Amino acid sequence: MDNNYTLTVRMDKKIRDEMQERLGEAHVRSLNAFVLKAIDFYLGYLRQGKNLNYISPILASSIKSEMKNSEQNMSEIIFKMAVQITMLTQVVADDHNFHSEYLEELYRWSAEKVASTNGIISLEDMQQRENVYTDYDYFNSGGGDY
Repeated sequence: MDNNYTLTVRMDKKIRDEMQERLGEAHVRSLNAFVLKAIDFYLGYLRQGKNLNYISPILASSIKSEMKNSEQNMSEIIFKMAVQITMLTQVVADDHNFHSEYLEELYRWSAEKVASTNGIISLEDMQQRENVYTDYDYFNSGGGDY
């Protein structure tokens, strides 16, 4: 015995046409399956006042998807920045021969500067800095043999 119930529904042609266009998005093949899926979703929505777990997986899935996209975009940006910084570092290294002590002091100072400013550094700030290095201050000594 068939437990299915036949129900006639009247709707605007525009709604029916849009449903037909969105069958693929709904992952169904027929208007009947589309309507049943929509009704099931709406009933779950109405029940959500009693059971918040119905809508939570939908939100969690959406958030995870957006986070994954953001992580991928950030990874690509960080990679591109690392390539550019490597190029700049190599250009400077090719042009100058720095003592290891100077580079160590510069690294320590730079790490402190980034930490104290949360990474927000401007060229103007760098130009106005005091002599922060020890005997190896290349930038304030006129660029000698460092």
